[in-house]
Amino acid sequence: MTDTWLAPYNLLSARTYIFGWISLFAVVLFSLAKKRIRQRCLWKIPGPPSASFVTGNYPQMFNTKAAKFHEHIMQTYGRDTQLVISDPKTCTNILLKDQDVFEETDWFIETNRYTFGLGLLATLGAHHRKQRKQLNPVFSIKHMRSMVPLFHGITRQLCTVLAAKAAGGRQEIDMLEWLGRLALELIAQGGLGYTFNSLDPNSTENEFGRAIKEYNPTISRLATFRKLFPLISRWPAGILRFGAKVVPFPMLHNLIRVTGVMRRYTREVFDEKKRLLEKGDEAFAQQLSEGNDIISVLMKSNSSSSAEDRLSDEEILGQMTTLIFAATDTTSTALSRILHLLALHQDVQEALRQELIAAHAAAGDTELGYDELVELPYLEAICRETLRLYPPANFVYRMARADISVPLSQPLQTPGGALHSLFVPRGTTVMVAIGGVNRDPTIWGVDAAEWKPARWRAPLPESVADARVPGVYSNTLTFLGGGRACIGFKFSQLEMKVALSQLLRAFRFLPAGKEIVWRFGGITTPSVEGATAVMPQMPLAVERA
Repeated sequence: MTDTWLAPYNLLSARTYIFGWISLFAVVLFSLAKKRIRQRCLWKIPGPPSASFVTGNYPQMFNTKAAKFHEHIMQTYGRDTQLVISDPKTCTNILLKDQDVFEETDWFIETNRYTFGLGLLATLGAHHRKQRKQLNPVFSIKHMRSMVPLFHGITRQLCTVLAAKAAGGRQEIDMLEWLGRLALELIAQGGLGYTFNSLDPNSTENEFGRAIKEYNPTISRLATFRKLFPLISRWPAGILRFGAKVVPFPMLHNLIRVTGVMRRYTREVFDEKKRLLEKGDEAFAQQLSEGNDIISVLMKSNSSSSAEDRLSDEEILGQMTTLIFAATDTTSTALSRILHLLALHQDVQEALRQELIAAHAAAGDTELGYDELVELPYLEAICRETLRLYPPANFVYRMARADISVPLSQPLQTPGGALHSLFVPRGTTVMVAIGGVNRDPTIWGVDAAEWKPARWRAPLPESVADARVPGVYSNTLTFLGGGRACIGFKFSQLEMKVALSQLLRAFRFLPAGKEIVWRFGGITTPSVEGATAVMPQMPLAVERA
């Protein structure tokens, strides 16, 4: 007899349903056991004791307060711990020399394909390289220069909103919300030629913007589920939808909701542009032929006569969703971290404000252009130091697609003797510790864990250059390196500098009397100490400067 709560689906009897879950549990246990046997050569590497046969140290490493556990790992076990890698030489092999062997994990690719679509975060190998090549014009220096006036105009809208809120004196404002709105408009208008009207002072927060903010805290709480997803991702879509409805995981239901919102909005933008093109709208056709914004590049690729270069609608939608999410989430998080640190260090904030005021006066009281912004030494130092010490993403994963040995910069002491290289069996997941490299005292000195913008205004220690960190940005791994390095890191830097150049000349930011804590996860997000809500927040006191 079928249970009443299963009856509407007409798919499974209660007995079959239970048997299915038992079978899935058995498959998971068998896979775990097989993997542990294959990776027994790694057991001799020093590391913390396993907390569970099934989950190992995973719950300790991936929760909102896991930063202290990661710090303990680095201090206790050094650069290589259970293949949590922060050895620059090993990272060079993983990210550059052997990047075709060390690809993204199956669970990362599969979950991103279901949440974002077939974009950069859901493709591998030649397919990924093709997508990056098509997007390169969007992130060229020439295009960056042309974006500066637009970025200033959008940031002025935010300044107008904040000025109205602080007109009566100092006010507490959730700056993460407004920086998220700013980042969404910057990528929407600069990348898609579209506006969500996120900075309308009379509007509530855009549903799309809220979904973007919720995504990372939500999926961080589903870390174990993501690991299991490749085992079930090949099942029929109807079975997956059924399972998602009946599994009692509120976070899973929330993930389905927020990803649905993101993809719905992206499709609306895409469909609107496609209708204009099909109707023969001359203005849009002209924009499409000349533009280097994301939508123009993707739609031009889609209409290419070469089958090899042509993109499907699914790929275009995936690219749009991926890039809007990535640009909004990481930029708003990085800007929030900078403003939080400046609120805690009023002397640094005032020194930066004076640099910006002087540069603005030297430019004839016009908004600073691309060259003026990139040449401001203190602004550059603050951005570099914040992104070094507090990268929005603290780690990335790679999976060995074949048996391989990787070198170590220093011998690793094990019970069986010193290792000068590490044998990594096929199927092993390696965690590249971005924060570990960026904070390594053997690279950056004894003050590596301190936020000191002044370090960038003096010669860096020789150990920084000697480490040969394989990153694309300032001897750090903040934006990674190799074929999967962040394609939009210059775009993000420009957004941050334009925003700071206006916000700090107009406003002073101070602590709001609430302790801000940063939740560890795929993207580190701010919240108020004691808050239990998924949605991140960062209240600061704001007053006119």
